[in-house]
Amino acid sequence: MQKYRLIANMLTAGTIILLLSSCTTSRKMSYLRNAENLSQEWFERAASIYEAKIMPKDLLRISVTSETPGAAADFNLSFPYKMNTTTGSATSETFVLREENTYLVDHEGCINFPVLGKLKLGGLTKNEAEMLIFSQIYPEYLTEKPFIDIRFLNFSITVLGEVAKPGIYKAENEQMTIFDALAAAGDMTVYGKRNSVLLIRTLDNGELSVMRVNLLDRDVLLDRSIYYLQQNDKIYVEMNRTRANSHNFGVAESAALSVVSLLVSIASLFVYYGIYNNK
Repeated sequence: MQKYRLIANMLTAGTIILLLSSCTTSRKMSYLRNAENLSQEWFERAASIYEAKIMPKDLLRISVTSETPGAAADFNLSFPYKMNTTTGSATSETFVLREENTYLVDHEGCINFPVLGKLKLGGLTKNEAEMLIFSQIYPEYLTEKPFIDIRFLNFSITVLGEVAKPGIYKAENEQMTIFDALAAAGDMTVYGKRNSVLLIRTLDNGELSVMRVNLLDRDVLLDRSIYYLQQNDKIYVEMNRTRANSHNFGVAESAALSVVSLLVSIASLFVYYGIYNNK
């Protein structure tokens, strides 16, 4: 009888240990621990309007307009476009100019702009680039103030590794946080290392920067260079030790674990019925 009780106590202790281990694991999977304890003063210090910076290989749409129709036409890219016109039974071909104000930023952060020539936009925000083009055009080339509009055409983030849906995700509003990117990718799997996420970024000088981000740390909310992503950032979520170890198991190891699990279950039944019959 004492032997059965000893085995039963051991099984109970093992169950408690497993439950405690489960609680520890759930804590390891939580983002931004104790973020609710951050003071409002911290957030006010970190708060500011975020603007993406123009980087090499960015694809930009830049349009220049003015109140006087056609006055700013020289500052917009255009190309001939064939258009068929049908009048009665006769069809004629005419060529018109279509605007396609798309610019690829080179590895030096420059673009070739109509009339103005080579412009260095790399490292500038959209607002700064718009002001730069404005100052180059007015009043030297135009007597009235032009309207400059710049749009990113390739604001996208790549998410790889231990996430539900790896892929490339675009931000229509030209802004994406690191949590927005993970949410778009279906969040991390249970095997993702939340305390060591790789953030790979191309800097405005063309160099690569690799940072490790601890998403368990609440201070991520206060670091704008990490919390707000730049276009073309790459996020790589590494697998944790549990996942890595599972890859090392072969068919034989998996079968052995299944057998051990079965034997433990059978032993538990024998212990239960032994205690019950000796009451």
